[in-house]
Amino acid sequence: MSPPTGPVFVSVPMDDAAYELSDAQVAEIEVIRDREVTHAGGFRKDLAKKIAGRLSDAKSPAFVVHGDLEHAGAWDPVVKLAERTKAAVWTAPLPGLSGFPENHPLYQGLLPPGAGWISEELKGHDLVVALGGPVFRYYPYVPGPYLPEGTSLIHITSDPDEAARAPVGDAYVADIRAAVEAVLGEIPESSRTAPRTRPEVPRPERAEAPMPAADLWTAVGHAAPADALFVTEAGSNEVPITSYVRPGAALSQMSAVGGGLGFGLPAAVGAQLGTPDRPVIALMGDGPMHYAITSLWTAARHKIPLTIVVSSNEEYGVLKQFAEIESAAGVPGLDLPELNIVATAASYGVDAHEATDTDEVADMLRAGVEDRERPTLINVRTNRAEKRAPRLT
Repeated sequence: MSPPTGPVFVSVPMDDAAYELSDAQVAEIEVIRDREVTHAGGFRKDLAKKIAGRLSDAKSPAFVVHGDLEHAGAWDPVVKLAERTKAAVWTAPLPGLSGFPENHPLYQGLLPPGAGWISEELKGHDLVVALGGPVFRYYPYVPGPYLPEGTSLIHITSDPDEAARAPVGDAYVADIRAAVEAVLGEIPESSRTAPRTRPEVPRPERAEAPMPAADLWTAVGHAAPADALFVTEAGSNEVPITSYVRPGAALSQMSAVGGGLGFGLPAAVGAQLGTPDRPVIALMGDGPMHYAITSLWTAARHKIPLTIVVSSNEEYGVLKQFAEIESAAGVPGLDLPELNIVATAASYGVDAHEATDTDEVADMLRAGVEDRERPTLINVRTNRAEKRAPRLT
């Protein structure tokens, strides 16, 4: 129950059902069960003043936020802190949740998960404040400094292990919401110039399949309702998605913390069960979805109104990008030709469709979201992934 809260492993003995508890044993269980754990965290005023002073003195500060901010209920205080300091805001690599409204003028996007990439993206910022997560998750290995030259880092986390593991920065272990609110209470409005705003996502132009992934996600971003919850597992598309799909509410962009495969479809099914009043849209790659393909059966069987958009590029694109990084081009077994996503989904009972252009993508997406009686899958053929892992723009 103490931050960082999380799953606890419980092992039930195989012969558990063979025994009945006595009244005394039941009473002991009630003592254990009927208790409360209240986390009453705080943050020392002198520490808040110190951090606020460093933020005020910085020429170009940046925040790197993490999904733990959303779990801690710190969404609104972080937005206020960024606006007051006029700081650029990035989401940490492999975050789980984005931690900040992605349509906000201060928001710069998702950091790619490599040390060299991150230091390149953060150039020009003399102070980085990492909030609510590790500094940083790296995968694959991309050589380079942890931070740009002349940049310092402040790390605020509720996890003492993350503070110990961080390779750089001054770490503070504290309740993350209490810390943000304390710093917010000590810092004045900044007169510095706000950082550049990301270019707006243009209105989608009609593109036929196979289409660039950017055209697909642009169409999705414009057609999706404002209250949609996106669950993503799209391999080589994972970083580009955040350039074109920009939800503005908390708990709206969910991915696997630390990466991994097999997360997306079951997580999307669970997310739709957990938020029945919001449309959940799973953004999937044709490879990753097969790690938990039977989730389609669950969605169809229980009439879970999930909408799934699949980018089908007939390859293991992200591993081809990794092979390029590792100077191992030509690795065999990374092509996935002739997968019939529509037929596979239909065999599980899902209402499945093939979109041949971006207009159909938008129309099918709206229809899928409106259908609250069954799951919908939209398959879209896309171009092969770029050889290099894409840089943010």
